[in-house]
Amino acid sequence: MKRLSTTLFLLFVLLNLPVYAQTPDPAVPELSWLSGYWTSNDNGATTEELWTHGAGYMMLGLHRDVSANGRSSFEYLRIVQTRDGLAYVASPNGGSSTSFALKEHGNQRVVFENPEHDFPQRIIYSRQGDKLTARIEGGEGENLQHMEWTWTKTKSTF
Repeated sequence: MKRLSTTLFLLFVLLNLPVYAQTPDPAVPELSWLSGYWTSNDNGATTEELWTHGAGYMMLGLHRDVSANGRSSFEYLRIVQTRDGLAYVASPNGGSSTSFALKEHGNQRVVFENPEHDFPQRIIYSRQGDKLTARIEGGEGENLQHMEWTWTKTKSTF
């Protein structure tokens, strides 16, 4: 009887293997438009943002600014699937991380928000063709502060 149970179990696994192998990774398919290597160069300052394809319920990102005088800053980024939905997690200069919950997403536009954070409180990505724009915001109305970057999709050199 035990042999029959084992055989039935193995048969079940083998018959369902093609289904599991063909099932797309439940990573972050709605944000696949974000993946790639994005760069800009403005007045000698270089800005880069790199996003991996989603896998294992997350996308990994890296942001780097290099000023004309050679000073640089960086930020580790990730978009992860949590119990509460998607979250954008930023670790400026490799320090402690801050999480921003998915607020809205649509046709190649996504907004993450953390109203408890000082600045930024909102992170907005949008894409038009080979251009990717990131905007960070904090405050409301007359107190609204923001910064914005626009990159062009670039063939990876690494």
